[in-house]
Amino acid sequence: MKKMLTMFAAAMLAAGAGATEFMVECEGFPTDTGFKVDHMGASSKGAFLQLAKRGAAASAKTAIPEAGDYYVWVRDFSYGQNNRKGTVFLNGKKVGSFGDKKSPDGKSGTWMWTRSMLKTHLEAGELEIKLVSNSEYARFDMIIFTTDENFKPEGKAEDVAELELVD
Repeated sequence: MKKMLTMFAAAMLAAGAGATEFMVECEGFPTDTGFKVDHMGASSKGAFLQLAKRGAAASAKTAIPEAGDYYVWVRDFSYGQNNRKGTVFLNGKKVGSFGDKKSPDGKSGTWMWTRSMLKTHLEAGELEIKLVSNSEYARFDMIIFTTDENFKPEGKAEDVAELELVD
């Protein structure tokens, strides 16, 4: 079994009415052919994961602190051209494709948060997160897991930086 990665910093934040929220930094995923860690000041901690080869896949493991129905938010970079995308899988189950959609204000070249349309039940314990590139150049910065249906990340990456989990 692969060693669980150290991708996260501080601790889990229990917020609101018993909601559980935590965050994964995508640049902590192991890189291989087709993926690279790149740098941009507006990304969290100044780095992000770029899917540089169509069909490439990268997986990382972490721990889910408690079982529940989770909503998945992905922070990705968008040029608004709808062609730089990747798919997120949790324990082998597809939760959505993310990346390169038009922003509500029509701006391109911006980091955006997108929530998966699916609510995903996760059991406590080990979680495998897999990213698969549907195209070249999709960029992923962070993934947030929350049990709060009404949670919405706002603002810059630093604004949600407290949502972290140790492996």
